[in-house]
Amino acid sequence: MKNLTYLLFFVFAMAFSQKDDNQSTVVTNLMGGANSIVLHQKIDITISAYNKMQIDELKEVLVLNEKGMSGVGAVEFYSDNTKVKSIEAIAYDTNGEKLEKFKKRDFKDVSAVTSGTMYSDDRVLYLDYEPKDFPVKIVYTSEIQTSNTAFIRPFVPVSSYNQAVLKKSFKIVNESDAALRFHKNTHAKEKVKDSIYGNTYLFSIQNLEAVQKESYSPSLSTFTPKIMFALSKFELEGVKGEASNWESFGKWQNENLLNNVNQLPESTIIAVQNLVSDLETVEEKAKAIYQYVQDNTRYISLQIGIGGWKPSPAGEVDISKYGDCKGLTNYTKSLLQVAGIESNYCVVQSGREISDLEKDFASMQGNHVILNIPVENQEDIWLECTSQKMPFNFLGSFTDNRNVLAVGNKGGKILKTPAYIENDNFQGTQAIIDIENEMLKAEVMIETQGTQYQSHFFLANADPSRVERYYSSIWSHLKRLNINDYSFINNKEDIIFSESLNVDVQNYFKKYGNDLVFNAIPFNRLSFGIKEDGERKNPFVVSRGFVDNDVYQFNMDELQLNALPENIVIKNKFGEYSLQFELNNAVFIVRRNLQLNHNEYEKTDFSDFVNFINQIENYENTKISFHY
Repeated sequence: MKNLTYLLFFVFAMAFSQKDDNQSTVVTNLMGGANSIVLHQKIDITISAYNKMQIDELKEVLVLNEKGMSGVGAVEFYSDNTKVKSIEAIAYDTNGEKLEKFKKRDFKDVSAVTSGTMYSDDRVLYLDYEPKDFPVKIVYTSEIQTSNTAFIRPFVPVSSYNQAVLKKSFKIVNESDAALRFHKNTHAKEKVKDSIYGNTYLFSIQNLEAVQKESYSPSLSTFTPKIMFALSKFELEGVKGEASNWESFGKWQNENLLNNVNQLPESTIIAVQNLVSDLETVEEKAKAIYQYVQDNTRYISLQIGIGGWKPSPAGEVDISKYGDCKGLTNYTKSLLQVAGIESNYCVVQSGREISDLEKDFASMQGNHVILNIPVENQEDIWLECTSQKMPFNFLGSFTDNRNVLAVGNKGGKILKTPAYIENDNFQGTQAIIDIENEMLKAEVMIETQGTQYQSHFFLANADPSRVERYYSSIWSHLKRLNINDYSFINNKEDIIFSESLNVDVQNYFKKYGNDLVFNAIPFNRLSFGIKEDGERKNPFVVSRGFVDNDVYQFNMDELQLNALPENIVIKNKFGEYSLQFELNNAVFIVRRNLQLNHNEYEKTDFSDFVNFINQIENYENTKISFHY
């Protein structure tokens, strides 16, 4: 971007070839915080039969800088049942002159896989273009034909951060004999205009400012408009289905995706029977089988079967010793059946950000599967079947606290996975510290649980160089840290990870004459790295919360404390922080406790939250002074 005057001229001259001062002014106003602006997007979907659908798209995107290229979205997936009939993009310069034109043959054509995927029938076409100068306007068009009507593209006006929208429209014409259902979230009800006449559904929205990524924002999909669509009768990779609610939808999945995939070799059946023969409870048997799966299989992505949704047969997984989330979950489910334990195959929207299936709208949703085991008169057991390291009945932050579709013999139902909040996510740190001149020498013990366990337990299998890099990172304030020895205990039974370290830190204590001055908190010093940048725009949520309890014992020997600091306590709706000091004979003790509460807050609360965090960070730098 050369300068603001040049850009404004470009917006006026190029984005609108017609003389429309009002629209030019609107676009100029939308530029704040934007890397790109969707000037116009028009999606037309025609459903001519329950198994025949065409999607036509026209999109004009004003790309303001290099980061804005990711918002062009010139990409289409295809497979045997989804064809890209046409695809084209044209780039224009600041004078409205055509820079380059890209036909279908100019798009990159690659396998639609991740690095961990072994097999996949799906491919993707995408525009690989790096303009020499910005801004540029990209005009993109495509035509897609598919028989996979189980998936109907949703209307998502805000698809990424830092992209403004001048105008988007979305039209569906349903010429089939299947009923079309749609669901508007609260934000779509407030902002999207709709017009429904006969079998035509038209939705539009305009003048959306770019959404900025802010600290402690929830998932983008939870506070922006979204409209979902589904047919009462549909097709997925040649398999016909009918559903109007989660029960019937789950029944269809069970009969078509999970049918005839649970057969196991006789040798494996005997092995499982022997494995659980001396065990009594559901939990004991399930735990033994889960360990068997972890010991005998590994995860690898396999995008085959019905659109990547049908799991590989349990017998194939048993022979190959690998599978994707679907295959390994179905394999575990099949092994449990041998032991007489019923379980539910659960579809979930996974990810670090908590994102729910829309429980009020039965449709193809989710990107991952896990396993649920109901236990009479007890809490359900939940299994993540893709990990060889995860403890039994522990999901972690990848699938916690969200709606899932549980698929069983009686159909489908929505369940909620366990939440990890406050005391569940615990870290305790204790250190016994000796002072040798200006050097700190310490025995440090750390215990973690919940999502804090999840962040630490990888250390049990880490090589020494990675261990050293890890502590140098989390204790980056200790510039001359030496790790002399360490040991770890991964207690998967109680889901507790223990760390024991012998360390020394040169020049931790600063000598001024006869005084030694140092920070009261040598380890686990809290730093949140958030600040308030103007008025808060997005919702504000602490998804999980945690508790940190720290005790540091400084052996003073012949040193004398200059003054005992006052204890500090802060308590409000965001949590509680305390920093307490005690002198016990020749031992100076520092106790630091923090509880950060999980909650959804009003965005107007964010300023008070930042103030709370700033107070904590200030107290984390409390200095203590000894003298000889």
